[in-house]
Amino acid sequence: MSVQVATCSAAQLFSGGLLAGHALATDGVVSSSGSLIGGELRIPEYQRPYCWQDKQLDGLLADIQSHAERHTDLPYYLGSLILHQEDGKLNIIDGQQRITTLALMACLLDTSQPQFKELVYEHPISQQQIKHNLKWLKQRFSENAEKWQSLVDLGKLQFTLVITQSEDDAYRFFETQNTGGVRLGGPDIIKAHHLRAVEKVHQPQFAKQWEALGTLDCTVSALLKGRYWQGVRPRILPSHRQKKQVRDSIVAELAQQTGDGEDVGYGRIRRYAGLGGEVHLQADQQGYEVRQPLNAGINSIRYLSYFQRLYKHYWQHPDLPHLRGYQQFVEWLKGLEGCGYLQGLYEACLLLYISQFGESQLERAAKKLFRVVYSRRVSNQKAVRENSIAAFVREHPVLDWVALSYTPEQCFRFLDAFKLSVDPSNLETESVKKRYMNQVNRQFELQLDEAQYKSEFANALTCKVVGGEL
Repeated sequence: MSVQVATCSAAQLFSGGLLAGHALATDGVVSSSGSLIGGELRIPEYQRPYCWQDKQLDGLLADIQSHAERHTDLPYYLGSLILHQEDGKLNIIDGQQRITTLALMACLLDTSQPQFKELVYEHPISQQQIKHNLKWLKQRFSENAEKWQSLVDLGKLQFTLVITQSEDDAYRFFETQNTGGVRLGGPDIIKAHHLRAVEKVHQPQFAKQWEALGTLDCTVSALLKGRYWQGVRPRILPSHRQKKQVRDSIVAELAQQTGDGEDVGYGRIRRYAGLGGEVHLQADQQGYEVRQPLNAGINSIRYLSYFQRLYKHYWQHPDLPHLRGYQQFVEWLKGLEGCGYLQGLYEACLLLYISQFGESQLERAAKKLFRVVYSRRVSNQKAVRENSIAAFVREHPVLDWVALSYTPEQCFRFLDAFKLSVDPSNLETESVKKRYMNQVNRQFELQLDEAQYKSEFANALTCKVVGGEL
């Protein structure tokens, strides 16, 4: 499947930005592969007619107004447009209703935009609805022309373009937008967004750098947990089953809400003062902070590259002869049964720790984090459900304990103060819970009989991890 992805503003869409090589193409659109996207927008004859009613128009205007009032400097994301590229044309497979509505707005608010004239509507229903909607919009805009002229800024209305060379592929994307199957993920959308923010001369270089990263889904998931689950500004992270909401969260957090500026990596600096008052500075962190503010373009690309490298190096494919104990422990941990949701939180904690403290006392940190994060496996009666993870973090802000610590020792004090407990339910049979406790018993050499799990497991593991026997 050959697919190109790009971020495009409505202003580019209507000003010839998609006509590569055309006299009107003053602001070309570059895809995620670094190539210039070209073609004339066209509505295929077999497409359904334009049919948006007053309700849809009113809803779109309300959303644009609400966004503009809450986020004055951020673009408003209008979703993806699915286009089929064929013989110099870009056939609109999905997005006709939005494009047409914006074209009507452009007609009334910005007469300098000529390119929407290329769209031809031959269906009588489309022609009738366009006349009606033009009249409706004209009436709405006349109530406060200056306000709407300011709110409907085509340069701040953004789409993600999905361009395929095959009509079948285009429709596969279209048909699976709200179901399973092939769908455009959040990392794909933010890729297009940030490459577009890079100077054109450097776009091919950063496009290749991004491609070399591989699949970013796990890293992005860990970063979202680290950024969402914090005590200062806690936010609800959608369930992994809510595909669209997860995608929207990724796009909002790692694309739409990024600023304009340089490639900045935030970190902590140690200040040593001598007896004479002289000051010496030492910077331990060399990369980026999980929760730091981001700027569009190179800054966000390098931020994601940095954490992808950490994820691969220390979790996904660790090859660390100098950290053999740590490597053996995480390889064992990844094989635990029935702990997928806990593992997701653990990965976020681990990335936070390594980005702040590097390899300093990493094996101890890994085991102390394990005692806290995986406690749900024994404190719950049965299965660990996804929604229980967010509740656990609210009650025990383990991500904050790591993020707000200045030294590994300070972090360890937070982790060691956590009280581990065991719910005695479901230990009589060969349950997942009991098998988990058997594995932990062997791994940490707790030397417990199964009959002792109810009364001794929590204390034995705590003594082993907190008491300095690691």
